[in-house]
Amino acid sequence: MDPKMTPEELEKFIHRELRSLPARKAPAGFEARLQAAVGARTVAATSVQLEQSIHRELRALPLRKAPAGFEARVLAEIERRAAVAWYHKSWSYWPSPVRAAFLAVGTGVAAAAVAAFYLLSQGAAVEAVAQDIGSGFAWLGRIYHAAAWVTKFAGEVVGGIPTLWLYGGMACVVGLYATFVGLGTAAYRLLYRNN
Repeated sequence: MDPKMTPEELEKFIHRELRSLPARKAPAGFEARLQAAVGARTVAATSVQLEQSIHRELRALPLRKAPAGFEARVLAEIERRAAVAWYHKSWSYWPSPVRAAFLAVGTGVAAAAVAAFYLLSQGAAVEAVAQDIGSGFAWLGRIYHAAAWVTKFAGEVVGGIPTLWLYGGMACVVGLYATFVGLGTAAYRLLYRNN
């Protein structure tokens, strides 16, 4: 069984498995009862009555037994599909915010492509198209420059701190975390372990 089956392929797989079951035999007298029921039908009987009669006889048949291991294989496949991450599934299984973001980004890219092709088809130069598109994304450049300035400033501030102080501060933080974990473990053992 392929671990990356689509729902349609899973349905076909189950159908093949069911078709591979041995043919079942009707119980003794079933054919005679069915023929008698059909023969007893009067000329005035409607198709609905015939359908109900056949339905009654078919419901009287015993249930088929699944082959050994069939149920386990189907349940294992269902569990495997439930464990698959959402981003490995089709669009309909994605979370709504991700679908909305993807739709917005996809629409923006498609609109930019259409606008670029339109401008190029009207005889605009490639440089002019690039400049028009670039002016629309100028805010990204401003964000990049602001992030670069913050990074440079933080580097200068951290560079001015003596190395001994940095190592001492890191040792203090590690010590505080170790104390927190130790106290949490002691409290758990004291309060909940005996219960």
